[in-house]
Amino acid sequence: MTPAPITLVLPDGQTIERVRLYERAQLDDGAWVYRIGVPLWQTAFGGGVEPVEYSTWVTAGQLRPIPGVDLSAVPTTRRPSPAPTAWAWILDRPARGPAVLHSEGCRHASERGRPLRTEAALDALAGPGTVACTDCDANDVLVPILHHGQSGPSHPLDSGQD
Repeated sequence: MTPAPITLVLPDGQTIERVRLYERAQLDDGAWVYRIGVPLWQTAFGGGVEPVEYSTWVTAGQLRPIPGVDLSAVPTTRRPSPAPTAWAWILDRPARGPAVLHSEGCRHASERGRPLRTEAALDALAGPGTVACTDCDANDVLVPILHHGQSGPSHPLDSGQD
């Protein structure tokens, strides 16, 4: 299967030209979703950079066709609609140490963790005694949101102070 080039439109209106469209699927509720691959570069082990591809599903509103590109060869499937989730984060309070916020499904979260919606997770992380897990999406997703618009380091450890 050869992917078709298409333009990805980011939330701020910027575009990434010629991402790869691999598949389109109609969900049970009638909505359409599209599996794309975004070519990127990442730091290679030992230095240098290497190409990688980030793959994700997006909606039609996030894509713009490229004039003259035929999309008819892109595979089309039907998929069940995803079940709605009431939370995406788990607050885990171990017997010792700080409370740890994990993304749902993180292998480090314990069974005693409490599920939280995003706003409650941000509130917990903003308070004292809670840290974000660095092995799942919690640190990469929530910490930048929490510190958006603030001046200075984005994380207490970035300040260089002990």
